[in-house]
Order: sequence, then C-alpha cells, then structure tokens
Amino acid sequence: MTGKIGLAPGSAVYTGDKAPQKALIRVVSYAENSIDIAYGITPDRFDPLAYTQKGKVTWVHVEPISDAQSISKIGTIFGLHPLVVEDILSISHRPKAEVYDDYLFIITKQATYRNQTLQFSQVSFVLTDDYLLSFADETDDRFEAIVKRLRKDGTRIRKSGSAYLLFALMDYIMDAYFEILEKIGDELEDLEDEILNNPSKETIVHVHALKQTLMQLKKNIWPMRELLNTLIRSDEIDPGYHIYFRDIYDHVINIMDIIEGYRDTSSSFLDIYLSTLGNRMNEIMKTLSIISTIFIPLSFITGYFGMNFAAMADGILKSSESYTYSNIAMLIIPVTLLVYFKIRKWF
Repeated sequence: MTGKIGLAPGSAVYTGDKAPQKALIRVVSYAENSIDIAYGITPDRFDPLAYTQKGKVTWVHVEPISDAQSISKIGTIFGLHPLVVEDILSISHRPKAEVYDDYLFIITKQATYRNQTLQFSQVSFVLTDDYLLSFADETDDRFEAIVKRLRKDGTRIRKSGSAYLLFALMDYIMDAYFEILEKIGDELEDLEDEILNNPSKETIVHVHALKQTLMQLKKNIWPMRELLNTLIRSDEIDPGYHIYFRDIYDHVINIMDIIEGYRDTSSSFLDIYLSTLGNRMNEIMKTLSIISTIFIPLSFITGYFGMNFAAMADGILKSSESYTYSNIAMLIIPVTLLVYFKIRKWF
C-alpha cells in the first residue's frame, strides 16, 4: 500500500507481494446446448468480440493480476472505471459490492489452509447481464471445478444467466471456509486431548495461533453480509436469483456461528491448560508430601538414637537385638502410614 501514497485516485498499482507475471485470460462462452472455451489468451491478443456470441453468457477469468499494465488494459477493453481497476489491484481490500451504472463490482476473499497456515487470495467480479469478469490474485485451480460443471449439458448453470454463474463461484469460495473450519475443528479436538493428557508450552502456542486464525477468518467473512445484502437489493440481478444469494447469506451466518463457537472453545483451553497444570502440581506435591510424612518418624528414630549419650550407649543400644528391632520398627512405620493413607483415600 505504501507504493500508492501520493498517487491520484484510480492509479493502477498492484499492492501484492508476488512478482509481476503476465495475466492469462480464459473465456467460457455458453448457452443451454453449447459451450466454447478458450485458454491462455494474453491481454495483447484479447478481443472480446471474437469470443462472445449473441444469446450466450460469457465468463472471462483473468489470473494472475500481478501485472498492473495487463489488468489496466483489460479494464480499458471492458470500459471499467479507473477506481474499479485500482480496487482489483489492491489486494488488501475488505469484501464489498458496489453498484455502477452498467455493472456490479464485487470483491471477495478466497481462503486456503495448509500446514496450519491461513492465506487469503482476492477475487474480484464484474457482473453485467451478458458477461461476468473475474480477476484472481491466485487460486488453486483457476475455478476449473466450475468449468467442469459448465461442460455438462442440461445443468442448471448452463440454463441460467451470468448472475447464477456469479452465485456458483461465490458459493464455491464459501465452501472452502467450511473445509477450513472442519480442519480447525479437528485441531481443536486434538489440542483438547493434548491439554488434558500432556500439556506443554507448544500446546498453548498452538492455541494462540488458532485464535489468530479464527480472528482472520472473522475479519474476512464478516463483511460478506453487507456484500450479499447489496446484491440482493440490486436491480442489476434478476429477483429470481435472489434466493440463491440468500442461501450464501445463510452460509455466512453459519460460518460466523462456527467461528464464534471455536473462539470460545479456544479461549477456554487456556483455563483448562492452567487447571491441568495446577492438578499436576497438586499430584506432585501430594506425592512429595506422602514421602516426607513417611520419612518424618524414620528420621526421628534415627536422630533420637543417634545421640551420643552415655546412658543410651550403656542402655538399649548396647543390646544385640536393638539393630534388628530398629529395622523392624522402621519397616512397620511406613507400611502402617501407607495403609492409613490408603484408607483415608489420600492417594
């Protein structure tokens, strides 16, 4: 973001940390009974008229967006507002939806969770009645799962317009959040067992890392409610598709509930951790106390009869059986104490 300081609004500057790489365009043009797909088109060779046909929905996917010049050129081709191009390249934006004269502009966040590390990739959409533009900083498969659905004849997505395609892509992005939360839930279960059975400093560090992950998820999923409300109220989307976006809205609320539940669970782990450590310390102190209690009378006997008084030397200590009696006494005393402790259920 520091590279944009002092620049005019609408300046096309990529704010990510990836090396500039030429954008590649995939065009999917489809109707109920036909579909055409073109891969690997560069912005220099891209002519939308060559890939769009009347009566068909056209989906133009652009990835990556690290080359600001390429994205700016695509924006010029489709007549996008300079502020839209600027937002596409500013990958730190929160999710939002804005209504322009001829199109809707949407920013969402696609999440991935690998090796206990959460990463977000910005995906932007431009929706009109006839086409959908999507710009991704980085995805796992360039939405090939959606392309696979489009290849099948007779599917709902092939029979519907560009708004339904937008719904399918956003629903695909939201499904990834459920997968991430499922992984986090498994981690929380493992952490709970670890805290109860073998807590360590690494365990509590892992708990704090999960809390930070949940905070990041909440930060990026919370604005989706406002975004979806904007889409549902928009005149640019046919009312018949509103039910689908309300379904995503329900998913967002469900995700938020799960996140809050996991945050409460992870917060309680600190109390469980401290309680477990306290219980372990109590067990250790109890064991040490029992050992100390057993040795107190033995120490008394050895200390008392170890005094070098003439009367003791000429008395009991002079007896040949005193050594045997002392050993028997020092054996009976700890056994008696152990039996007494057991009866009292002190261990």
